[in-house]
Amino acid sequence: MLYARSSGIASAGGVVRDRDGHWILGFTHYLGRCSRFEAELWGIFDGILILLNKGYKRVRIQTDNMEVVRALNMEENMEFGITLLRRVKRVLCSEGQWEVMYVPREYNLVADKPAKIGLSW
Repeated sequence: MLYARSSGIASAGGVVRDRDGHWILGFTHYLGRCSRFEAELWGIFDGILILLNKGYKRVRIQTDNMEVVRALNMEENMEFGITLLRRVKRVLCSEGQWEVMYVPREYNLVADKPAKIGLSW
């Protein structure tokens, strides 16, 4: 996810790697105006849909946004105000085995590259 503070414009992107860390694919999505939280959710949601379409059912999702990790890992059936968050949680609960985990930003730099491309478009 990339977020331009001055304009509030964001793009989402990510990379998919196999269990050995080899690149499978990258993706990007220009979002326009949205929050950082929403931009991160869009990146995760786009990635999930791509992976499901390709037949993957067991995935580890890594993000450098701790707020998103907490929201997605909450077990309680709380009413979430953000529709996108509800959609992501619904897919995570119903399709395959998904693990959402925090990684520090310095270990997540490769995932920012596609987002930078999306923002420049």
